[in-house]
Amino acid sequence: MGKTIHNTICLPKIFMKLFRDLQRQKRFMTRHIVPLLTLFETANDGTLCSKDFIKINKYYGMAVPAILGEAFCSLRGKPMSYFERWASTSQGVVTGLFDDFFDDIRLPEEHIVNMVENPELIIPNTSKEKLFLDFYLMALQKSSHPEQVIKQVKLVHQAQVASIEQENQTINKKRIWEITQKKGGDSVLFYRTIYDHLYAKDEKEALFQLGSLMQLENDIFDIYKDYKYGIATLPTTFLRVADTRSLYAEQMNLMIELCHRMDYPKKQVVQFLDRLMPVINRGFVCLDQYQHLEDNNCGVFNLASFTRKQLICDMEKPKNFFRTIFYQLTNHY
Repeated sequence: MGKTIHNTICLPKIFMKLFRDLQRQKRFMTRHIVPLLTLFETANDGTLCSKDFIKINKYYGMAVPAILGEAFCSLRGKPMSYFERWASTSQGVVTGLFDDFFDDIRLPEEHIVNMVENPELIIPNTSKEKLFLDFYLMALQKSSHPEQVIKQVKLVHQAQVASIEQENQTINKKRIWEITQKKGGDSVLFYRTIYDHLYAKDEKEALFQLGSLMQLENDIFDIYKDYKYGIATLPTTFLRVADTRSLYAEQMNLMIELCHRMDYPKKQVVQFLDRLMPVINRGFVCLDQYQHLEDNNCGVFNLASFTRKQLICDMEKPKNFFRTIFYQLTNHY
């Protein structure tokens, strides 16, 4: 009860901080990133589509610095520097493009490795490759630890390669979870590499498990797309929504426990979680929607029985926003 009251008192401040962080990043994007993207739109050879720019402007370019990056800075108790914002935003720009090299374009693995390890030597073949290389080089140039960035991108690459196994519908759940953890965990550690402070004791493990949780949440929201394209994720393979919810809650509690083990002041750990939990709690809202579908389908969560509209969870709907607030108040950390 005490923690619920505390969460209620802190709730307005948490959401105001989130709003402020997003507005700060939006101003940075408008001033520095949008003009560069406009040049790419003008010179586009057709390999960049509107979806690429939407992912940068509305999602990764905003969320990587404004949510995850600001959380890292809360943890260390020191604001984000100008160069860190540039590097973090550049990481956000390349995220969706890097995914597409595997998921859509299927570039030769050797070419991807060369772009990661020797970006300054690569002559891009397409506008999409040039956009990736320009901002990847920017992330390296603005980072205090470019060697860590390259090392971690290589691990992200390995996780992406392993995720191809999920196209095989006979893959077992244990292997799916291993891939999910690596893909998410190594990605979050990639975003952490550009910050100039060293890892604290037990921080890497906590961030790896945070990434595992965030990848699982991404799979929860992408359940329709993954089912349509034959990608086996845990949410598409579990026969009951309760199984996904149980794993999600278990992973969330593990992540929270590991965060409190990190060698940072308790106040800063709580501020770190304050910035992340509104995002994490969205996963429960999506699971509520799936549970309702299961309940109305004779207790069976059969993806073939549902339409795209039923399986897409629109977090901009007021009811879903209020459900997020409910979980923010009741999930203690």
